[in-house]
Amino acid sequence: MSELADDLDQWTGSKAGPGTGFRTGPRGDGVRLAVRTAMAGAGFTPMDLGDGCRAWYRRSDDGTHALISHNNALDGDPAVKDWIVGQYGERGGFVEVGGLPLSRALEGADVLPSPVRPDGSLVEALYPSLQQALDDLG
Repeated sequence: MSELADDLDQWTGSKAGPGTGFRTGPRGDGVRLAVRTAMAGAGFTPMDLGDGCRAWYRRSDDGTHALISHNNALDGDPAVKDWIVGQYGERGGFVEVGGLPLSRALEGADVLPSPVRPDGSLVEALYPSLQQALDDLG
């Protein structure tokens, strides 16, 4: 646990901005410590998607990857239901769920099915809830 904390301090800097709950430092990206800790603990790393959009990225062993973002950004209030989680195929396809608090988005990254069906066809779907995605695709 202390190695993770040391890594996070090196990545985010060791001083919090006054009254913000944000860490600042060499990266200067202003991501809340709670968000950064949760995402790093779940194996996610920041990714620049282009056009000012950023998301947390985690590659899977099956050739897919998960992305989590808060309005196309790395940071947001973990309790607010504005987080989006998606599973994406390397050659296309996606399964996305929006309107989640961060804890549910992290859960979704673990349970959302691959956007590639067993026959090789691609799923391209947006869902209003994790349960609906699982009911439809599970």
